[in-house]
Amino acid sequence: MFGIGIFELLVILIVAIIALGPNKLPQTIIDIVKFFRAVRKTMAEAKESFDKEIELSEIKQEALKYKNTISNEVDKLTQDMKLDELRELNINDLSDSLKPLQESLTDTKKELDKEANALHSTLKSLNTELSYESLDSKNAESNMPHATAQNLESAESAQTSIATQDSTLTYKNATSSKSQDSTPQHIG
Repeated sequence: MFGIGIFELLVILIVAIIALGPNKLPQTIIDIVKFFRAVRKTMAEAKESFDKEIELSEIKQEALKYKNTISNEVDKLTQDMKLDELRELNINDLSDSLKPLQESLTDTKKELDKEANALHSTLKSLNTELSYESLDSKNAESNMPHATAQNLESAESAQTSIATQDSTLTYKNATSSKSQDSTPQHIG
């Protein structure tokens, strides 16, 4: 039991009989056995409670892992929800801020169209007047031999200048309407 052989046990037993006497020896042996049983029982209980504590600490660690995992997932979901709300707000804000811009662009386009039509009609009338003048100058040329080639050239250059201005205005109107068409539309 404690590294004691049979010979040592007999020596201890003989010393105990001499010291205690034959009357007290059986009761002392019973007390010693009870003491060792109590010590063994206490050690078993301590070991059992220690094992339970170890189990509890392991369960706590697992619970903490699950708690951390769940809290991380909740944080991710919360961030995703906040991002979705921000995206939604940005889209709503952008659409609200684009409405006045679209209205002003529409108004500007209408004004430009009016001005272009006015310029176009003015150019047509000028063109018509020049063509009448050139016809008159040709008639005058045939009637008047002293009409100079310079007068004819200046009339022709004025007519080509007006035609160039007319085509430039048409090109500008076309490009402005294309840029108006490429403006971002309302996303709703």
